[in-house]
Amino acid sequence: MKSHRSLCKQFMGLILMGLMAVPLLAQDARDSLALEEIVITAARRETVLQDTPIAVSAFDENEIRRRQSFNVVDVANNVPNLVANNNIGQSTATTVFLRGVGTTESIVTVDTAMGFYLDDIYMARQGVNNFSLYDIERVEVLRGPQGTLYGRNTNAGAIKVVTTKPQEDFSAGGQASYGEYDRWNLKGSLNTPLVQDKLLLRLNAIVQQGDGYTNNTTLNRKVNDRDVWGLRGALRYIATPDLEFLLTADHSESEDAGLYAYDVSGLTRPPGGDIFTVISGTDTTNTGEQEGGSLTVDWSISDTMQFQSLTSFRNTFQQWNLDLTDQVVPIFTLYTINDSDQVSQEFKLTGDLFEGRLHYVGGFFYFDEDSTSFIGDSFDQASAFLGFNIFNGRDYKVDTESLAVYADFTFDLTDKLSLIFGGRYTEDDKSLNMVVTAGGTPGFENNGAPNWDNSDLAALGIPTELEFDEFIPRLGVEYRFTDDILGYLTYTEGYKSGGWGARTSTASEITPFDPEFVNSFALGLKTMLLNGQLRLNSEAFFYDYQNLFNTGTGAGPAFIVATNDAEVYGLEVEATARITDAFDVFGYVAFMDGEYQGVDPDATFVGGDLQRLPEFSTKLGGTYTWELPAGGIRLTADYSFQEDHFTNLQNTELARSGDISLVNAVLGYDTDDGRFGIALSCRNCADNEYVVQSLDFAGFGFITLYPGEPRTWLVTVTAKTN
Repeated sequence: MKSHRSLCKQFMGLILMGLMAVPLLAQDARDSLALEEIVITAARRETVLQDTPIAVSAFDENEIRRRQSFNVVDVANNVPNLVANNNIGQSTATTVFLRGVGTTESIVTVDTAMGFYLDDIYMARQGVNNFSLYDIERVEVLRGPQGTLYGRNTNAGAIKVVTTKPQEDFSAGGQASYGEYDRWNLKGSLNTPLVQDKLLLRLNAIVQQGDGYTNNTTLNRKVNDRDVWGLRGALRYIATPDLEFLLTADHSESEDAGLYAYDVSGLTRPPGGDIFTVISGTDTTNTGEQEGGSLTVDWSISDTMQFQSLTSFRNTFQQWNLDLTDQVVPIFTLYTINDSDQVSQEFKLTGDLFEGRLHYVGGFFYFDEDSTSFIGDSFDQASAFLGFNIFNGRDYKVDTESLAVYADFTFDLTDKLSLIFGGRYTEDDKSLNMVVTAGGTPGFENNGAPNWDNSDLAALGIPTELEFDEFIPRLGVEYRFTDDILGYLTYTEGYKSGGWGARTSTASEITPFDPEFVNSFALGLKTMLLNGQLRLNSEAFFYDYQNLFNTGTGAGPAFIVATNDAEVYGLEVEATARITDAFDVFGYVAFMDGEYQGVDPDATFVGGDLQRLPEFSTKLGGTYTWELPAGGIRLTADYSFQEDHFTNLQNTELARSGDISLVNAVLGYDTDDGRFGIALSCRNCADNEYVVQSLDFAGFGFITLYPGEPRTWLVTVTAKTN
């Protein structure tokens, strides 16, 4: 550990040295070298990043490209104190732990701690949320509880994907990539006015295919392959200069062989030395489908008041089976189907009062979700020994209805001092139906359509309806020291709805749990220095959690709910600097720590440390451009480091991540007019091995690990009309 700390300090020193060097290189700084202004909507209205008293990391289209961010997981790995990976065995699902808080479950009885938003539309399920990114205007990652403006289930924060709206001029573009493991991507977009200056259309399509990077010796083939395609369309109608409508629709599907785990326990067979070689005899699948549509109405009522209506529907479907044990004849195979339909309606009003001294955002939000889930557990080795199938199946039906009203205000007491105050009131109603069956043939069917009957749960006294109503406030103060330096101090509460821990074998193991609450304190500073050449933002935070939700594996083949109080605190510093007109650097330094404040004595499976909480992480990178007569060559390279941390709730020593040191690089050429480009890139260039997910069923005969991706390379060609 001492050597790790030393390494951390060295890299922190490198970043600080780089920032200290900027003044020496910028003695003759001109306004032309100033960094571009970043406009965001993290405060539910358009604001400038440096004027927004929230810890936000924002990435526009160019930044997404140069940091090789092909999906949401890739973007998230550029954010301080954030650990983002595919969920266990599922390439379509994203598990995000931000500042030590997240959710590993992809089951309809449990809500997430991180809010995912597509064009301001909330997406309740994390089973199919690892969006492939193309034709994206911006991605914003908001750290800390965002319950006042974004609603329940944002205790960890929120990730917003903002797509590019239809524009008034014709344009078309495409991108083709080919890389290691025979992986290739095709992406295309078309923007065309149907009625000039009135009716505009934008279409996008994406296809991704390729082989896997893990060798399965039993199946005699590579696994972890991928097959993804998607379509998105948007129709924009500009009725008047003050009123416009945006109708969007999207559909995407993915089908792959799932992500295979590697058994390191040595309990049933000697573990091998290659984490990318498995022996599972199960042919796994992971299918994800998502489709939805939305209608957004923007109306500028006056110069100081804007109204927005957001209407949406979305279906999320996921089906997967996993050998969790990495055995030729599995010990335990898991079958899961999640199918969710959601509709939502939001009305939002923003504006200014009292000659621009009071800035406000307020609204009403309605959400309805109907979900079904099937979970089947197959005990294959025991079945082979006994000569008959041991298979348990459970069907769940969860209906959720949520209503909320919210308001957030910033009042300028003086030209420098402003007060922040607001709150959100939420009512949540949930109902559960469950059918348990035993026996049958292992698979995704559970004796046909379930006959919903809660007599078993009623007899056990387990509540099948839950109601929650909560008010969460936000208070703060911001002070503008100069035009380029903003300081703020905020107190924010967060609320994540309760539910049922239902990844169980019998009705008697169903566990209702209470909502999760957090009291958050943040002290931040946003600065633009050296005539706008250096953007330096920092925030110190402290979280006090009540009923912090986690699930973990118990002694048998079951996942057990744990809710414990906890404290998390830390410091983050993000920086972007323009050294010259050809050289930009970026980086961050992040520290955090956390501890439980009393662990349930019955929850013996809970470790002493919070999972997925690296105490130190850093990133340092830069882009250099060489001008040529007809274009330019650009080189982007970055190094990131995350300190060793536990990847599961039990703090299993074999399931430590290891120190994660990653090097990424892109060398590309772009024409002056931006119409053509070609790039060669590599990720994890040094081929570092590390662990991202784990399952500890040591009492049942296995401990399995899921490694991070090995080194990959990719060649990408881009062409567009303008």
